[in-house]
Amino acid sequence: MFLFMKQMFPNSKSTSRQHKSPSAPGESSGTVIHVGESLRRLRARMGLRVEDIAHRAGFTKGFLSKIENGKSSPPIATLMRLADALGVDPAALFQADTNGNSRDSSSALHVPVANRQRVQNAGAGPGYQYWALAAGRAHKAMEPFVLTVHPKEVDPKKTFQHPGEEFIFVLNGRCDYRVGDETFDLKAGDSLYFDARKPHAPHPKGGPVTFLAIFCAPPKTVRTKKGAR
Repeated sequence: MFLFMKQMFPNSKSTSRQHKSPSAPGESSGTVIHVGESLRRLRARMGLRVEDIAHRAGFTKGFLSKIENGKSSPPIATLMRLADALGVDPAALFQADTNGNSRDSSSALHVPVANRQRVQNAGAGPGYQYWALAAGRAHKAMEPFVLTVHPKEVDPKKTFQHPGEEFIFVLNGRCDYRVGDETFDLKAGDSLYFDARKPHAPHPKGGPVTFLAIFCAPPKTVRTKKGAR
C-alpha cells in the first residue's frame, strides 16, 4: 500500500473529523499509530533538524512541523517520501517507540485482528481509513495495509503518486480504480498491480470499498548525519 499524488494535502480541520462509517471486514480499532510522533523521534535520534528533512523530502518546514505536532495528517505517499529522506524503511514511521527492540526480520509476525494497528488519519483526506498489518516488523520488503474508502467523503479529483509499486486485492465492495490514463472496474476478488509513480486513486461505486493494499518501495539509502547520505 505504499499508496498513493497530485500532492493535495488536507487541512487540519478535514483530517480531524471522526469517522462513523461502516467498519471494514474484521476491523478492530486496535492500537492507533501517531506517525507524527514517530517522525519527530526518528529525526531527533539522527540529530537532524526539521528543515533538514523538509529540504530532503521537498516539503516546507512548516508542513513538517504540523505533521510532527499532529496538526496535519499526511497521506501514506508523503510518509514514504519522508522515510526516504530519513533513510529508513517506511515501517519505522508506523511503529511505537520500541527502544530498538523491534521484531527480528527473520521471525514470523502474527497479528491477531484485535492487535491490528490503525494509522491515525492516514491523511489521504476524509473518507480514507487505514490499518497497518505488519507495523511490528522493522525491516521488510512490503508494507501491507487494509484500506477502506467511503465514497461520500473522498475528493473525487484527488490522485496519489509515490515511489515503488503497489498491489491491491478487493475484499468487499466495488470501485473504479484509475491508474494513469486507464480505469479498471474492480469488484470483490479482483486485483490490480501497477507502477505507483503513475497518478492513481480508487473511486467507490454504490458504497464503501475495502481492499488489501501492499506497497513495495525502492531500496533506501541510509542517511545518518546532517546533510549527509
